[in-house]
Amino acid sequence: MALDYGAIKETLRAGIWQHMRVFFVDLESGDPRPPYPFISHKFTTPYLPEVSHERNEGANLIRETQATMTISLTVYSHDKTEALNTAQRLWQWFRFHGYEYLAEHGLVVVTLEGIEDRTTFLETDYEHRVGFDVVLRTVDRAEREIDTI
Repeated sequence: MALDYGAIKETLRAGIWQHMRVFFVDLESGDPRPPYPFISHKFTTPYLPEVSHERNEGANLIRETQATMTISLTVYSHDKTEALNTAQRLWQWFRFHGYEYLAEHGLVVVTLEGIEDRTTFLETDYEHRVGFDVVLRTVDRAEREIDTI
């Protein structure tokens, strides 16, 4: 089965909500801004193939590729301390609390980058933003029927 980015986003949204009770949105795709604090995400490297192999199963040829994706995560808040604390909780979820949940959904954390300040000035006030990038690995599976001789 080919990768389904909608399913990956939903897996992350549900797991993060269950653990943190913080909204997980995609601002670049037009999701509405929820109340602060909230987390926005962006697939900065959606697909980077690493190792592939093919095998036959009866009349089917199956190709599986270990692929990684980089997701940039940013916590938005009006308060700097709240942004920092929420980003730290999110980082810990990927590093520790969400490990089994992610594995159950075919996702493995490969790399967690450091937490950095991404604050920006909006006309009259600062919007505090703190975030990091996470690299996840998954299996991309394609299957097709082949003619047998």
